[in-house]
Amino acid sequence: MRMAPTISHRPLALLVIASSFAAVVALAVPRNALAQWAPGPVPADDPFARRGWHLELGGHGALEAWNYNISHEEMVALVAGLTYGLRDGLQLTASWPMYFVSQRGTDAYLVGATFGVRCRVYHRQRWAAFLELKVGVSGADTFVPPRGTRFNYLALGGAGATVRLRRSIHGLAGLEWIHVSNGGFAGRDRNPDIEAVGLKVGVLIGF
Repeated sequence: MRMAPTISHRPLALLVIASSFAAVVALAVPRNALAQWAPGPVPADDPFARRGWHLELGGHGALEAWNYNISHEEMVALVAGLTYGLRDGLQLTASWPMYFVSQRGTDAYLVGATFGVRCRVYHRQRWAAFLELKVGVSGADTFVPPRGTRFNYLALGGAGATVRLRRSIHGLAGLEWIHVSNGGFAGRDRNPDIEAVGLKVGVLIGF
């Protein structure tokens, strides 16, 4: 049985790796490639522009905040996704998070798929504030959380901001809440859940 260390610092370390990876990708993309990906001025300057496509790369780290089960979980993820501007100020999002879940015992790896919306609520010339909501499903290599199931539903919500770093590249940061549970399909005694909140970071690359 895999045992978690006495002092768990892996989630923080993985979040730092995720944010560093996203920053390196953003800064390493050649300027001539950006010109090909974002030929129009609007998607390059505004990630919430209508009909704008963006690749999203980033990470999410969260600590269980309430409704503890038999353990206290910590979660950290590398996240890849796509966004599409449904209209000015409103994005459709699709993402594929890959979480490591520290469970104070048998840790787990969880892979999910989510879709949702991200709405701009305020903006200035270089930055914008937003709210978002996503739902999805996930599968894990062991029970998540303990006494639960390998299959779970996901619900995520949060708030944050984007800031323009260079043409067609925007940084993203905020707080995100994640809910993990199986919806009771395996019975009430096998439906513990995870309610966790933490930092989300990433980059949006227009194309």
